[in-house]
Amino acid sequence: MNVLTKEEILQTLREDGIVIIPDYWTGEQCDIALSELDQIPPQAFESGQGGDKRFQHTNRFSTSANAFLADTFVQSIADDYSLCKDADRVMTTVLNHFPDKDSDSGGGWHVDSKEPHQFKALLYLTDVDESNGPFTFVKKSRSIVDDFPMHDNNRITEETVSERVSPDDIIECTGSAGTLILADTTYLHRGKKIESGKRVVYTTYFYDRG
Repeated sequence: MNVLTKEEILQTLREDGIVIIPDYWTGEQCDIALSELDQIPPQAFESGQGGDKRFQHTNRFSTSANAFLADTFVQSIADDYSLCKDADRVMTTVLNHFPDKDSDSGGGWHVDSKEPHQFKALLYLTDVDESNGPFTFVKKSRSIVDDFPMHDNNRITEETVSERVSPDDIIECTGSAGTLILADTTYLHRGKKIESGKRVVYTTYFYDRG
């Protein structure tokens, strides 16, 4: 469970754009969530950009996803971080490795928007190491991405990132099931290409309704 104070989390978010909190959910909670997801027909999932499978509004069908949507601690961070604080939905993403296919979650390096802030909360339901397609983030990148050339849907090429981003600023968010990631997705990020196994994530999307 989180050992940082709320104030420390907010300060780190404002400085780096991301905070990783291990063991936010227990393994048992994650197992329950996975069991509920097993009850959703595969055809209900849509293909995402990059090759993952996505189920929007999981909170309408899963008690665990609804609990994550209603999480008061995560909501309190959103409330104090920015105007992007209205919890809209929980989406499930499932990323599987196939030997004959390059797959990731999100379709490469990108930003979600060019607004001042865009808040998301991601919860790993499976163990995620460097080979399982971890969420990958460039800290302190909000001030530089506006100068990067972008193509479809705010995507940025691997070559641009290699040329302009220090490897020391790239964080691969690995962690056991139950790891919580709080991120400002106006910063540069991607889902790394998966090399083995499976990655299952709940993501709460927050918006500014103003």
